[in-house]
Amino acid sequence: MTKRLKLVDILALGFMTFAFFLGAGNIIFPPQAGMLAGDHYTAAMIGFLITAVGLPLIGIIAVAIAGGGWKGLTRDLPTGVATLMAVLIFIIIGPAFAAPRAGLVAYEIGFKPFLSSPGQLELGAFSVVFFAAAMFFSLSQGKLIDTIGKFLTPLLFAALAILAIAVIVNPQGEVAAAQGSYVENALTTGFLEGYNTMDTFAALMFGMLIVDVIRKKGIEDNKATCMYLIYAGIIAAAGLAFVYVSLFYLGSTASVVAQGTTKRW
Repeated sequence: MTKRLKLVDILALGFMTFAFFLGAGNIIFPPQAGMLAGDHYTAAMIGFLITAVGLPLIGIIAVAIAGGGWKGLTRDLPTGVATLMAVLIFIIIGPAFAAPRAGLVAYEIGFKPFLSSPGQLELGAFSVVFFAAAMFFSLSQGKLIDTIGKFLTPLLFAALAILAIAVIVNPQGEVAAAQGSYVENALTTGFLEGYNTMDTFAALMFGMLIVDVIRKKGIEDNKATCMYLIYAGIIAAAGLAFVYVSLFYLGSTASVVAQGTTKRW
């Protein structure tokens, strides 16, 4: 008899996948894009959702259909090319961009405001502690679905839901006029901004990690694994879309509290 996951385990798997994708860039870029898009935020948001939600979901589905492994996903490529692609993706979503951004955002928001004269020494010390803690928790992969999917992510999602409701009920100001390239090309600019989350790359690697979690839950059948991976991707995509829409609207109505905001890269 083929083992099946309970509904609570499927939801936990989806929440865990959502947590994998929801990083520093996912919180930073949508409100900034919303602020710059201004009264064109709807078109910009649609473009952003295509690349920041649609492409990662397609990536998860591709991993599922390919059998859940990198070898199956790249079976039509030369081995050297496939290996190079994997190495580059890991560098991009790890030490090159995503990891430093995660540590810096945590420092800027959660630690720096409480310091009287912050400098590089404080940033360096915080980074050591932050990444040491991250490595400690990452060593317990078998507990990912229980600790992240069933407990931490639902709390995070509840906090984001409260934020979304507050944004709609009590907006910070009126929607301002569009700025820069958002004036004439809101959809295209939003589409390009969605790549900043780097979730399209991450989806290929996250998919394999989620397959490993599913296997550890006792699911050996390939069709069942594919189905549960797609379920997890859909749940994560729905959660990301909810977060992005609310943060876009937050940014578009925040001109009063964040005057003079410009793009800095």
